[in-house]
Amino acid sequence: MLAMLVHGGAELPARLPVLSPWVDADLGVPASEVAEALAAQKGRRVVKTHAPADGFPIWEGVTVIAVYRHPLDVFFSLRKHTANRRDVGDDDMMKWPVPQSIRAYISNLSDNNDTSEDNLMSLTMHYLNTVVSGRLPDLKLFHYSDMVRDGRRTVEALAAAAGIDADASVIDTVTKATAFGAMKAKAADYAPVGGTGFWKSDGNFFDSASSEKWHGKLSEEEIAFYRGRLEELIPDARARDWLEGGGG
Repeated sequence: MLAMLVHGGAELPARLPVLSPWVDADLGVPASEVAEALAAQKGRRVVKTHAPADGFPIWEGVTVIAVYRHPLDVFFSLRKHTANRRDVGDDDMMKWPVPQSIRAYISNLSDNNDTSEDNLMSLTMHYLNTVVSGRLPDLKLFHYSDMVRDGRRTVEALAAAAGIDADASVIDTVTKATAFGAMKAKAADYAPVGGTGFWKSDGNFFDSASSEKWHGKLSEEEIAFYRGRLEELIPDARARDWLEGGGG
C-alpha cells in the first residue's frame, strides 16, 4: 500500500520485494544486492523491517509505521509460512502438532539481542520496545484487524500517516490493487522474495487475510495458558487489549 501511494498508483517500477526489501531478513538475497537496489532508487523509499524500535536509529525525516497482529493469529500465520518454506526441516517447532507447537510458542524464552526467534516473548518484546517505550514519539501505529476490516480507510490512513497527498482516485486504485485476491493473484510480485523459489508457492504466502484463526483449534486450557503468559509479559491491560484487537 505504501509503495503504491509513494508511486501514485498500482503500477510499480519494480517488483515489491526489490523495490521495498525486507532489510533484516535472511531470505537468500545478499545484503549487498539489497543495498544496491535501495541506493539506485530516486525519491522517497519504503523499507520493510521486523526490527523493534530500539534496533535502528531515529533518523530525522523518516516516518516509522508499525503494524501488529493478535499474537495467536501470528502463531497460526507462522505455521502456514513455515509449511510453505523449502528450507525448513520437520524438526521446526512450527511443524509440530498444534498442542506441542502452541505450548512452545507461548513458553519459549527469547534473548533481547536476538529477534530472529518467533515466539510470544519475542513478539511482546518488540511491541514493548517499539510502542510502549515511547522511543518513537511520532510512531504511526496500525493493527491488522483494523486494516482488513476496512481496506479503503486503511489506505487513507496510511497516506495521512506518511504525509502523502493522494486524491480519491489514487486511494480507490490502491485499495483495489491491494485487496487480498488481487495480491494473491500477483503473488510473485508482492510476496517477500517472490519469484525466487524461496517459497514452495508464492500464492500460498497469502493464506486467508482473516483474524481469530485460533477458534476451534485451541483448547480452553491452551487459551488460558496463553492469557496468563501474556499478562506476565505485558502487565498493562490497555496495552494487552490493543495488541490483541487494535482499535476495533
